[in-house]
Amino acid sequence: MGKHKGFTFVEISLFLVVTALIFIGIAGGMQNTIFQQKYNDSVQNFLEFLRDIYSEVSNPQSTGYGNSDQAIYGKLVVFGETTDLTGEKIDDDEHPVFVYDVVGKVGSIDENTSDKDLIGLLKDLQANVAVKKGEKFELASPEKYSPRWNAEIDDTGGDPFEKTILVVRHPLSGTINTLVYESPIQVNDIFNKNKDACNNSSGSEAIKACSAVDEILFDDKENEFSPQEMDFCVNLDGLNKSLFSSPQDIRITKNARNASSVLKIDMDGEENRCK
Repeated sequence: MGKHKGFTFVEISLFLVVTALIFIGIAGGMQNTIFQQKYNDSVQNFLEFLRDIYSEVSNPQSTGYGNSDQAIYGKLVVFGETTDLTGEKIDDDEHPVFVYDVVGKVGSIDENTSDKDLIGLLKDLQANVAVKKGEKFELASPEKYSPRWNAEIDDTGGDPFEKTILVVRHPLSGTINTLVYESPIQVNDIFNKNKDACNNSSGSEAIKACSAVDEILFDDKENEFSPQEMDFCVNLDGLNKSLFSSPQDIRITKNARNASSVLKIDMDGEENRCK
């Protein structure tokens, strides 16, 4: 009877090494797939978020805000606020976007004001995002949007996107207009610092505080809103450059009028500005 020959130490070691390499390859492939799915989900969710803003402005759910003499004219979208809705400071690793209804008076535009630009007309209608409801001021339907999977919305230079976007219907023509203010309006900070003094004070201090609340949108800003094209670069922490040649570019065209003006740019195309 011959002797039984088993596996040598070298053969066993070789088998274990090969098995480990196969496992690492499979695990790495699965991790890349999961990352890609998360990234695609984040991009699609942000794209839908922007398009929904235009849909809501085009078809507002309500024509008023508690009073028959007020109407919703659009949305104010702020990227880069430093204070949350509660007045608390936002953590550096959070990247929320805040959206507010723009509410103003209902009524015909005076003939003497019909030649004004859009911002001038909205100002005449006392449009703002802080509205008086009864005896108290409050923000008009504030919404906090956080990109999925801790994505960061950057500009084409790789810095956090920090601007204010005004999407509103023209009071006369009803067409949708998109205007941009070059920095984030700190709505929550202004409102939370002044609302209590406004609602609970009297005399000159109350007038001063209420003015600050009531002029969040137009206080020294009306001449600085302008139409422009915007590119949003969607980044995830640990973006694997081997999976993507560049971040996804989501673009709002200049003079955007509707949801179709929000575009998803080909990542490998020449039009992608998120390099």
